[in-house]
Amino acid sequence: MAPVRYKKKGRVRWELKSWHLLLSAAVLVGLSGGLGWLLWPFWDLSGQFGSLPDLRPSRLYGQPMGLVTGQRLEAELLVDELLSLGYRERPDSKLRPGEFHRQDDSVGIFSRRHPNQRGEVPARPIEVDLSQGRVQKLWVAGLEVPRVDLDPPLIASFYGPDRKDRRPVVLEEMSEDLILAVLAAEDARYFEHGGVSLLGIARAMAANLRSGSISQGGSTLTQQLTKNLFLTHERTLTRKVREAVLAVLVDVRYGKREILQAYLNEIYLGGSGSANLMGVGAASWAYFGRHPAELSLAEAATLAGIIPAPARFSPFNYPERAVERRNLVLGRLDELGWIESDRVERARAAELVVHPPSLRARQAPYFVDAMAREARERFGIEELQDTGYVLLSTLSRREQIQAESAVAWGLESLEGGWEKGRQGRGPLQSALVSLDPHSGAIRAYVGGRDYAESQYDRAGVARRQVGSAFKPIVYAAAFRTGRATPASIFEDSPLTLVSAGKRWSPENSDGRYRGAVSVRSILRQSLNVPTVRVAMATELESVVELAGKMGVQPRPAAVPSLALGAVELSPVELAGVYAVFASGGLRPTPHGLRGALTPEGLPMASPPPSTEAVLEPAVAHLVTTLLQDVVDHGTGRKAREMGLRDPVAGKTGTTNDRRDSWFAGYSPDRVSVVWVGYDENLSTRLSGTRAALPIWTRFAYAVRPTGGYPPFVRPPGLVEALIDPESGQLATTRCYDVVRELFLEASPPRALCPLHGGRRARPLPQPEGILPEEGEPRRFRDWLDRVFRRDGRPPRDGA
Repeated sequence: MAPVRYKKKGRVRWELKSWHLLLSAAVLVGLSGGLGWLLWPFWDLSGQFGSLPDLRPSRLYGQPMGLVTGQRLEAELLVDELLSLGYRERPDSKLRPGEFHRQDDSVGIFSRRHPNQRGEVPARPIEVDLSQGRVQKLWVAGLEVPRVDLDPPLIASFYGPDRKDRRPVVLEEMSEDLILAVLAAEDARYFEHGGVSLLGIARAMAANLRSGSISQGGSTLTQQLTKNLFLTHERTLTRKVREAVLAVLVDVRYGKREILQAYLNEIYLGGSGSANLMGVGAASWAYFGRHPAELSLAEAATLAGIIPAPARFSPFNYPERAVERRNLVLGRLDELGWIESDRVERARAAELVVHPPSLRARQAPYFVDAMAREARERFGIEELQDTGYVLLSTLSRREQIQAESAVAWGLESLEGGWEKGRQGRGPLQSALVSLDPHSGAIRAYVGGRDYAESQYDRAGVARRQVGSAFKPIVYAAAFRTGRATPASIFEDSPLTLVSAGKRWSPENSDGRYRGAVSVRSILRQSLNVPTVRVAMATELESVVELAGKMGVQPRPAAVPSLALGAVELSPVELAGVYAVFASGGLRPTPHGLRGALTPEGLPMASPPPSTEAVLEPAVAHLVTTLLQDVVDHGTGRKAREMGLRDPVAGKTGTTNDRRDSWFAGYSPDRVSVVWVGYDENLSTRLSGTRAALPIWTRFAYAVRPTGGYPPFVRPPGLVEALIDPESGQLATTRCYDVVRELFLEASPPRALCPLHGGRRARPLPQPEGILPEEGEPRRFRDWLDRVFRRDGRPPRDGA
């Protein structure tokens, strides 16, 4: 029997031992899993508190307003710019960053911290002496300087999907008032407890029992941070236990300063526009337009006061509640003895003045998209959302506003006028680009009438036929090759050419012919047929070669229709072409970025946009004189009718069936191009004169510099001559009409006018000593035929 009992007993022991092991294993697994669940976020914290948050939006800034000694500037314009940047005017000269004071002809400014191409510029006092409409003197921090730039305006922020706005700041760069106010409001014993405050918990429980509801949480600053970073916001016992354990571990693992810095950079402080303000850096800029180091005691207490309920205590939406909370924080600071009582009382009495929300929808949205492309191409920045880059652009916010206004006004006028009743098609669209012709820096950029409706960029992406806006290239090629001068006579009569085996007969827009016409008159009236004759006489390959040098890429085909603009360009590209004329022969690279900074604030390397000499200055100026005539007396004269009196030049452009309407105009310091048409490439009732020119003029007048646009300066290499405009030859004493005309030094006229001859005809004294050829003036018909044969131009019958 013993063996049986032994076996049974042994079997029982074995079964008990097996059950015990399984239970123990299950308990261990459960404890390990629970411990892992409890502590896993702690391990996930590793290394985070020692650095600033990595996720913060990249930002795009506009061109800052520059103040230069000697420049023309009215005090009202400077004040308007400061107000648009969110500066506040003070009645006295006791300024803090973001404030200014005006007294007579002097404006004192305390600039804010801001980025430039070299990094960050600190806040500094600026004095501007304005008298007689000019900047007489400039001082920065008491030192006289020749130039200073104001803050660049914020154009856009590139947020991630959660749209969190962050401006991380190290603890050393925060004001002491702000740190004390946050500690007084949220955790006065922060430096005394070990992550969890039993006294705070007891006080909160007592308050909750008295109120009969959960009115206080008792969480320390460390607990709030761990909850915000790694836990949910549900109010359960398990979450509170986990929060407390993690807070103790965090307090053991990290230093108090590290935890405090992380908290101040991660705490949620409300919203501005559609963005969520994360941390005191973002909130300080959004609410008060200042860096956290520059906050007053009242402003610091306001930020600290809204932490428990940012929506309820928003200084934007509920200023009375925000002031009440601020004063409670100030009272706590006074109670703790952390701030002198007299300072507390002054802060209590301070008016709550908030900065207008700056985190609204993107300004210049088409430009923002274009700059994202440029940042990728020039600086290798593949992603801007939440990556912390700083892009510094050339865009003028003031001019951009005027550009958008001009486009909106123009389209509304056209749809109520020339295009009224054109149902069954998409909306009429327009694009406007304005740039500096010497550098290529873009100053205004409108890619369409409504970005919310269509993000298609008609300024930089869409390429449309340019029509007659191409003609100045034809005449530049003719002048530089010696095949024509502004006074040359060409026939405006029926013309038929054969190209690629097909007959082509160009026509003028009005279907009329005018006979013998000078080059100046041809361009003034934008005549098609004689322009084709000029191109053929110049040789099309010469036109193509020059067009390529001026920025028409890919190089167009050498076909006769090229002379009338059978080539596609974007408004940005066409502005680059016209910049060659405005700059005196230099072709700049149109661009919108003047620099970029890494997330660490270091300048990023990129080859500067190139500028290349592609046209002789004398030829460029000669074309400009013709295009000035277009504005003064030709297809562009509506600019004068609308009140623009400055010395500007430009050319209209209209394509077949009026599908595209253009105007490209310029002064020595600005080129602007306007396009109007339908995305669907539909016909219109419009033209460059009717549609694009009024928009261009309204914009040009709105951004007109103080004192007007500068005059065009005549370069060397040109001479003047007195001519008879009917023949284009040197005027005689018998000519009825005599005008001054410019010519290249190598090709002035030498023959006397053949129309008004006779023995009594004598050459007029020429202003620059041009001597006529010997011999009697010829009859006009004989002279005209001889000139056509000599220059290889088409015969007069156009066959």
